Amino acid sequence: MLLDALGPDLRMWLIEAGVKHWIKPETNEVICLTVRRRLSPGQGSIPGLHHLATAGDNVWTCERDKRLVRINATTGEVTQVADIAKKASHLAIDANEELIIVADPGANELVAVANTDLSVQHRWPAPGGPQLPLITNEGIVCVTGGGANAVTIVRPRTHDYEVQTIEVDACPHDPLATPDGKLAFIPCAGDGTIISVNVEDGQILGRYQVGDGCAHLALHPDGNRLYSANTFDGTLSCLSIEGDLLAQQESGPWAHQPAISPDGRFVYVANFFNDTISVFDADSMDKITSLDTEPYPHGLEVSPDGRWIVATGFSSDHIRVYDAKTNTEETRIEVGRGSSHIAFLPDRKSAYIACSVDDHLARLDLNEMSCTQRIRIN
Repeated sequence: MLLDALGPDLRMWLIEAGVKHWIKPETNEVICLTVRRRLSPGQGSIPGLHHLATAGDNVWTCERDKRLVRINATTGEVTQVADIAKKASHLAIDANEELIIVADPGANELVAVANTDLSVQHRWPAPGGPQLPLITNEGIVCVTGGGANAVTIVRPRTHDYEVQTIEVDACPHDPLATPDGKLAFIPCAGDGTIISVNVEDGQILGRYQVGDGCAHLALHPDGNRLYSANTFDGTLSCLSIEGDLLAQQESGPWAHQPAISPDGRFVYVANFFNDTISVFDADSMDKITSLDTEPYPHGLEVSPDGRWIVATGFSSDHIRVYDAKTNTEETRIEVGRGSSHIAFLPDRKSAYIACSVDDHLARLDLNEMSCTQRIRIN
């Protein structure tokens, strides 16, 4: 395929979709884009269950379509289903477990849904195809719109909500809030910058240059360091909360999804292009080892007790579990095709995994190292 340009929005979409590709200049005006597709469809091109979260006794999940679903976390029973979106993406749950916030890029909206009956309470405009909402303990919602280079912030007020959209740098992706909920950090993949925003008034406090294609962030448990996975140049950056770049190391091609151990000792990065996880010492930033994953490890999480690392494999029907003490692979578990996101239950022994291609949730028992249940939404 010949293109006259390959902007960061299209480039990030291809990476998020798991579409492996190569870029080669043909002339001064033309780029040759070579795409290799295998057995799985592109992430986002199918309407199956994709993102999920746990709160209390419930698991919440949404399709890349209309429906939001509540599931009893103990039994796996589907307890409620509601059509709430045009084409939903990801969700977040407020601290009081009263509202479920769903990003709807199909309608350029944020949808606020009541926990009790799944009724829609609010719809707020959010331009640019919102994808990854966060909500602070104070109930402030923040979401990026990569297609509009925008961040939308929704603040609860005495009698209503205040909605503000601010312009940021190119191709903003997954925002991260500080534990006190006062700041949001916005990685802007197109400009290689992280923008610090005061969520109370929307003021931009700083722009920090990191690696090319910064997409997802992880916050160290001490609250003083950020780690940025930089997809286009395949690096991991460490910077202070004040924006000073402390270190940067090679991770792997399409370094995209970071996670950090609860004790703050290790940082893990899923490298989408070569299907690996890089393990770093969080303090020295030395790369300790590399672990093989299933094809396209879209989801990467550490169990709340720090014992296990779980990586999904969207282009596979298996996930892999790793021993976090030894940084070695423990086992492969068949869960279904298109495993995407992971959510752990409060018991720390179980997790649910959304499998987009087969369109079900798989329940993972970390004691038995097995998939004990597959839940479909009729």
